[in-house]
Amino acid sequence: MKELDKQISEVLEHIISIRRYIHQNPELGYEEKATSKLVAQELKSSGLAVQEGVGGYGVVGILEGNHPGKILLLRADMDALPIEEETGLSFSSKIPGIMHACGHDIHTAILLGVARVLSKYKDFIAGQIKFVFQPAEECSPQGGAQKMIKEGILENPDVDYALALHVWPQLYVGEIGLCSGPCSAKSDRFFLKVTGKSGHASAPHQGIDALVAAADIISSMQTIVSRRVDPKDSIVISIGKITGGQRYNVICDKVEMEGTVRIMTPGYEDEIMKYMNQVGQGIVQAHGASFEMNYLKGYPMVINDACLTQKVKEILTEKIGEDAVKNISQDTSGEDFSFISQKVPSVYMKLGSSPKDAKEVLPLHNSRVIFDEGCIPFGIKALAALSLELLQQEE
Repeated sequence: MKELDKQISEVLEHIISIRRYIHQNPELGYEEKATSKLVAQELKSSGLAVQEGVGGYGVVGILEGNHPGKILLLRADMDALPIEEETGLSFSSKIPGIMHACGHDIHTAILLGVARVLSKYKDFIAGQIKFVFQPAEECSPQGGAQKMIKEGILENPDVDYALALHVWPQLYVGEIGLCSGPCSAKSDRFFLKVTGKSGHASAPHQGIDALVAAADIISSMQTIVSRRVDPKDSIVISIGKITGGQRYNVICDKVEMEGTVRIMTPGYEDEIMKYMNQVGQGIVQAHGASFEMNYLKGYPMVINDACLTQKVKEILTEKIGEDAVKNISQDTSGEDFSFISQKVPSVYMKLGSSPKDAKEVLPLHNSRVIFDEGCIPFGIKALAALSLELLQQEE
């Protein structure tokens, strides 16, 4: 591991400069043209074979070991978010209204660092590593993972294992979180429309108030979780946007709402949509209004393979220390690495990104969130060590 640490230290300054450049020049999902070009150039400079334009702006780098063996896929996402950055960093986003608030710039930099380091270890690698740089992870329900899978990233040759990591402010730098089984939520999206009849606010009985019906729907949707879901199971229904009304003294005739469903317990994938439609239709009928729902099924749950998770835990415990490996629970975020985890044994890890002296821990997707760059060498070391052990030449 001392030799690995040395290799990481030699490339670290360059990798951090790449991270900062990507952070300053963020690109939204399906628009990662410059980022993908930079990634391809870096992979080629590390001596890897490179495939560009996979599933949009996706890039795949291939590292062939000098011995036959298993096929390992390592994945990083590249897209940013439509958020105005307020961190005050010297390398803050130069693009108005776009920010790497989910840390995909760090994921990309870490994987480029892993590629550069492991390119010097071909004699120790039995098999092949596919370095997958994915576009549009934030574009649920049609994220980039499905498109890349359709274009063959899991085939030719077939992938045996897949690994990914995500920065996580709730863990400190030098910590990595693992859970077995479901480790993220199924993430769906919905659009609701309530239609009533407009009229003068002084004579509400002559109209049908869509606002009042919508208010009842918002409140009653929560009874699905509290009264129709087993208390031991976990579901979230949140309405995040509501628009309606034209003037203070006019009965509102149309309200539109948008929201998300997060399902953490398998078995409710179809039930929640059915319950929501029943609630909406029943309430508007009582008000004399009408109801429409467009429910978009998004990313499924990421399922960490139990056997591979145990193997990853053992390797990380040996290589980076028992205290660094943290057992974590499933979280409510959505993640399209889930589509890969449905196809091959996979492990999705959480990489600590907050300094231990942090006075405030801000969540992902916050305009002021800052990821400590100390997590970059740690992430490189974790993925490199896992790769070398999983693909070690058998005697």
